Amino acid sequence: MEEKVYNESNNALDTLSNIWESTLTLLRAITEASSNSLRAEPDLMQLQKLRKDLDALLEKLKGQATWLQDNKDKVGRKEGENELNPELNQALEEQRALRQESIQLSDQLKQLLSQSYALQFQMDMLLASCHDQALVKNA
Repeated sequence: MEEKVYNESNNALDTLSNIWESTLTLLRAITEASSNSLRAEPDLMQLQKLRKDLDALLEKLKGQATWLQDNKDKVGRKEGENELNPELNQALEEQRALRQESIQLSDQLKQLLSQSYALQFQMDMLLASCHDQALVKNA
């Protein structure tokens, strides 16, 4: 059963890759149709075909994901083994801690960037005010 889950996972990854390629093809076709729309009539049938192909791939991936979700518990467990490896637990806990720290640092960076933009705006306003002040004195 484990091998089947791994094979289905690989198939799902292949499908995801195909979705990526199909999406890029559809975006290129839409971009081309849009840029040529003033010169020629877009090929709507081709665009609809590309969209249907993409939808079919998305449905296939959805089915594969559902199957994997239903069968994920059957992987990595041996008879009577209900607990994960202690080393894996430690690694998962470390990953959670690092992810939390990453989120905090990202939030702090966003806040600093926001303050930087606000300061830049205030400096621009101050410079504009000084320039206006000089114009008023010269008038």
